[in-house]
Amino acid sequence: MKAASENLVPVTLELGGKSPAIVGKGSVHDRTVSAIVWGKLLSGGQTCIAPDYALVHNSEINTFVESYDRLVQAAYPEGPTSKDYTSIVNDQQYSMLIDLIDDARAHGARIIEVGHRPGDATRRPHTLAPTIVLDVTDKMKIAHEEIFGPILPILSYSNIEDAIAYVNARPRPLALYYFGEDADRRKVLDRTTSGNVTINGTIMHVAQDDLPFGGVGTSGIGAYHGIEGFRRLSHAKGVYEQRRWNTIKLFSAPFGTLTERILNVLLR
Repeated sequence: MKAASENLVPVTLELGGKSPAIVGKGSVHDRTVSAIVWGKLLSGGQTCIAPDYALVHNSEINTFVESYDRLVQAAYPEGPTSKDYTSIVNDQQYSMLIDLIDDARAHGARIIEVGHRPGDATRRPHTLAPTIVLDVTDKMKIAHEEIFGPILPILSYSNIEDAIAYVNARPRPLALYYFGEDADRRKVLDRTTSGNVTINGTIMHVAQDDLPFGGVGTSGIGAYHGIEGFRRLSHAKGVYEQRRWNTIKLFSAPFGTLTERILNVLLR
C-alpha cells in the first residue's frame, strides 16, 4: 500500500486475520464439527480463511473436543504422516507454530493433540499433528496472532452476546463462520463486522464466483470475484458526447430573462 501510494496506484488488499467459528448452543453435532475439521485442516490450516478459533458454549466444550478428535481420526485414518495430511510449508512457519503452542502452555493452556497416532508427526519434517488448545487467555500469543496451521484454540462463552462481544473486541476478521439457530444467527450477522460469512459450513463462500470476496478494516480493502472483481481490477472511463441540442446555452453569459426564470423555478 505504501509503494502504491507513492505512484497513486489503487490497491486491493486481502490481509487475513483471526476468523472465528461460532458454534451456537445445541449445535455441537457431527455436521458442525466435521465442517470445522475440514476447514481447519484443509492444507494443514494454511489458508487465509481457515477457522482460526472456535467459540463454543461452556456446557459443550468436552463434547466438542471429543467429537473433533473422533472426526479428525475419520478424516485422516493414517494419521499425520499420511499423504492426505499436509506438512507446514517451511521450517520458519513450523517454528512459529511451535512457539505459539509453547507460549500457550507456559501461560496455563491445555494442549491436546488429536487424531490417529499424533506422535507420528515428528517422523516427518515440519509436520504438526492436529492440535486443540484449551483455557486460552489474552496473555497468550495464540489469542492474537493469526495461526495459519492445524491448531484450533477453543474458547467458551455463556451466551451468544458474550461470543459477539469477544469477536467485536478484536480486529475485523476476514471470514466468520456460524453454526446454529436462526435467531442467534441473525444476531451474529447484525452485530458483527467481518469479511464474508458462511453459515453452517466453512471455507465455501470463497468458491462462489458471484459473491464478492474481501476483508474489512485490518483484514483487507476491496472485494473481488465476479462482477465485483471486474470492477475492482479495471478502470471505468466515462465518455460524454454533446449532441446538437444544447441546453447549456441557456446558462451561458450573457444571462437573460429566460435564464432568470428557469433559476427561479429550480430554486423554489
